[in-house]
Amino acid sequence: MTGDSDHYPSGVYLIDAAQRELSLRRGTFPAEFVIAVLDGTDAATRAGFFQEIARVLSFPDYFGRNWDAVYDCLTDLTWLPAAGYVLVLDGFDQFATNEPAQWEIGLKVLREACSFWQPLSRPMAVLLYGPSELAPGVLPLPPDCWPLRNDARLS
Repeated sequence: MTGDSDHYPSGVYLIDAAQRELSLRRGTFPAEFVIAVLDGTDAATRAGFFQEIARVLSFPDYFGRNWDAVYDCLTDLTWLPAAGYVLVLDGFDQFATNEPAQWEIGLKVLREACSFWQPLSRPMAVLLYGPSELAPGVLPLPPDCWPLRNDARLS
């Protein structure tokens, strides 16, 4: 994989249980990608989300633990060079239920960060596992892109 942004479009997508299982398997995504999985239990509040995203993406010490800082780090990532980035938010419903206004801001920030990477041919995808009604406007992962389609190899 060399950053083929047509086959790996940036964006925020909902995933189902089967896609979740695949996304958590080692080797599902190209080796040149950074895959980070946020545990929804640990990211169940704004503060927990900031701590968890900083941990899984090794944010620098200067990370300010606010939404602007999340965006700044997600659109920099110079400390984590890769051909693409996949962020799996496993169980986002806890955050969405506990702090709906903050979840809405977070979702906007994640969308904007994904949009930043699209023209750079370095995809960033955020894959949300949880109830679709808590992620308004987020579409399911398109069946013809990413390796999580039904014909994906399970090696």
